Amino acid sequence: MKYNKRILPNGLTIIEVPSADAESVVVDLFVKTGSRSETAKENGISHFLEHFLFKGTKKYPSALAISELVDSIGGEMNANTGKEHTQFYIKAASQHLPLIFDVLTDMLQYPLLDQDELEREKGVIVEEINMYKDTPIAEIENVLERAMWPKDALGRDIAGTKQTVTKFTTKMFRSYIDRHYQTPNIILGISGKYNQKQFDRLVREHWANVPRRRHHGWTRVSDRQARPRLVVENKETKQAHLALGFKSFAYHNPENPAVSVLASVLGGGMSSRLFTEVRERRGLAYYVRAMPGSYQDTGSFTITSGVQVDKIKEAIKVILAELKKIKDLPVDEKELQKAKEYIKGKTTIALEDNQVRLDWFLERAAFYRTIKTPAQAFAELDRVTPSQVQRVANKIFQKRNLTLAIIGPYEDKRSFERLLKV
Repeated sequence: MKYNKRILPNGLTIIEVPSADAESVVVDLFVKTGSRSETAKENGISHFLEHFLFKGTKKYPSALAISELVDSIGGEMNANTGKEHTQFYIKAASQHLPLIFDVLTDMLQYPLLDQDELEREKGVIVEEINMYKDTPIAEIENVLERAMWPKDALGRDIAGTKQTVTKFTTKMFRSYIDRHYQTPNIILGISGKYNQKQFDRLVREHWANVPRRRHHGWTRVSDRQARPRLVVENKETKQAHLALGFKSFAYHNPENPAVSVLASVLGGGMSSRLFTEVRERRGLAYYVRAMPGSYQDTGSFTITSGVQVDKIKEAIKVILAELKKIKDLPVDEKELQKAKEYIKGKTTIALEDNQVRLDWFLERAAFYRTIKTPAQAFAELDRVTPSQVQRVANKIFQKRNLTLAIIGPYEDKRSFERLLKV
């Protein structure tokens, strides 16, 4: 899979992932700022701005003007916000490249930030926060991250809180944009079918003359966990939700291929160890997953599950027993190979989508020291050995590194404290 990367004199990074067999094109603006770049008073402003930029621009003065235009060409537009990024994209038939390029550019360069729209959107965001609070399967990861990084911006919810969101002003948004939405902090991506000369002309016309300005960064995590942590949110639910979290490795760490294989062995698919032990053999849960994740200076290894309310302690014991087992005994070659092929197969299928292809390179351009193609990443996976998987398991799965979050009808958390051993 081929890609091209270049950086304009003003610091804007361009990532191109052409696809000869596509008939559509996706244009993406990836900003290297998210909730961890916010002050405490700004918590949620990155996510709010993701919504706000769709509400009207200098050239397209309302949300309806933008949506009608994209609908009129059968396009798709969306955005998302994470801890370390905010991303905007439009996908359409390739002949509409000039139009979607212009719309996205105007959203970032000339947003109206209308006061009336701001007040209306506050209600929308508050209801989105309420939705997550009422959805334990989604909220459990927020509860976990608040406990894992209690004093750091990394632990704050991406959507913010009702208290912060309702106090946002247009002045705060303009300040945030000025500090973070600068060309050295933005990646412009394109994938699919497009005319190279046309794309280069659009870049020159819309971005080449934007002045280079300094941007603010983010604060490294300060949390130094020394003992296991437990948080229980007492909530009347028919199903209990738990999340086990362990601090792991940053993007650039050479241990990450082994961590990916470890996650695949434990929670990759319906034949994984946790799925087999927790769901198939004991019927304790509907879902159980293991997910590795990285940030620029740290990482997380998370296991989540939705379990029977009266069987949650048994489920926790079974999960922790599997973690101890993989620490004590190396994975055999057959299981190791299956885990690797699972990752490569799922990734290959996902990369059939031009948006996913572009995301692969955008993330690596933003946060990795070098950009590896999928083929290069697969080669790294193939070199992972049983001893490497066992080694990273012993590094990550330590008692002092464990955080357990629970949402369910439990008033007394003390009975869970005795379980926190791995």
